Amino acid sequence: MDLLDTEPTFSPHVFVAEIDGAKARTFRSFYPRIAKVLLFPDYFGNNLDALMDCLCSLEVVGKQEVVLLITNAQDLLSREKKEKKEALLQVFRDAEKEENRYDSVTFKVVGVR
Repeated sequence: MDLLDTEPTFSPHVFVAEIDGAKARTFRSFYPRIAKVLLFPDYFGNNLDALMDCLCSLEVVGKQEVVLLITNAQDLLSREKKEKKEALLQVFRDAEKEENRYDSVTFKVVGVR
């Protein structure tokens, strides 16, 4: 995840989904937020495997480029163990890789302090 000091601007051709890390300090609060902003299906399983599957199949948003913008990124999963947060960050890194995608979408995660 790129970590920036200021919020970037994006082209209108980019689907930007925003999560406030201060409101997603646990997985319990993170999963419903990401499911809502990225239009996950109702059957999303609230676990890292299901997250990876949904992140790699984002054609439902109707855009070729999708950015997950995490504001207050330093607070994201701050109430979880360090290993759990690292596991989430690894899912983000893996979902950004073209070879892992099931769709034709370019996906990127950007964090803002």
